[in-house]
Amino acid sequence: MDEQILKIEKRNIFSKSWHLFCSTDQISNPGDYKTMMINNQPVIIIKDKNSSINAFYNVCQHRGCVLLDDDGNAKSLICGYHGWAYDLNGNLKATRGFDKQKIEIENFSLKPVEHHVWMNLIFVKLQNEHHDIKKTLAKIEKIISPIRFDQYSYHSRVSYKINCNWKIYMDNYLEGFHIPLVHPKLNDAINYKSYKTETFKNFSLQWCHIKPQSSPYKKSSSNQKAFYFTLFPNILLNIAPGRLQTNIIEPIDASSCNVHFDYYFDHIEPNRISKDINFSEEIQNEDIDICERIQAGLESNGFDSGILSKEYEIGVSHFQDYIENKINNG
Repeated sequence: MDEQILKIEKRNIFSKSWHLFCSTDQISNPGDYKTMMINNQPVIIIKDKNSSINAFYNVCQHRGCVLLDDDGNAKSLICGYHGWAYDLNGNLKATRGFDKQKIEIENFSLKPVEHHVWMNLIFVKLQNEHHDIKKTLAKIEKIISPIRFDQYSYHSRVSYKINCNWKIYMDNYLEGFHIPLVHPKLNDAINYKSYKTETFKNFSLQWCHIKPQSSPYKKSSSNQKAFYFTLFPNILLNIAPGRLQTNIIEPIDASSCNVHFDYYFDHIEPNRISKDINFSEEIQNEDIDICERIQAGLESNGFDSGILSKEYEIGVSHFQDYIENKINNG
């Protein structure tokens, strides 16, 4: 795995893509904020006094210091370096140490970041590219109808560091071909014969019917399907009855990545939630093992290039074509 390729991916793909940040449920009160590093860029999401959501680069305009860390609630954004202060709309309001020096404070507002809210999920984008996430999300909304997770409650995050290239993790996710061999309990919980993969511009979908008696999910009379969406390049939406699980895949270097699982539920039912999370944990550990074995195999002298099944691995080839195009053409 080549670090130079990762640099190109960060420049041509991650810097121009939409990123899943958090949910509105996580910044429910005025002044609530969350921070995140996105493609090595510090970003902050904050709810202002009118309950509007704002997104900015989390950087003071005085000397470039990162403003805030972690998550919290603030009446104003005060830089811990020299005390410059901003309101919740990013406007500069106080310039400590500049009493005798006239500056045009309107020129020193925090730099905004484009954002979009869909079903209470907040997405951000660092560069103004032509990819319209609204069209993608509208298609997804139509596919999963009547399911909506506007009123789902955020429950928790589980994060994993995995010793594999981020694309290995993505490739593994993008096919159900391995399920009967790698995930025996998942195979028992779904109707594997119903498993389908569909590809679209900028995203793909895998879906199947669920066996209610074998799965940990909510027993729903209206829907017994699982939907697995991949929004290119690194956002996964796993939708099961009564539950949304989002995955964010972040490359660390050419041979490791972080994967963040966020759980949302329609109702807080401790027993069902515990079963769901434990079930996901077991599946994830099985995936981690196989992905790290693939990393070791690809780094060996015993493998040059493989071949993909045109029937069972079309999601993988679709994603690999996307990556190749972005690397070569930006």
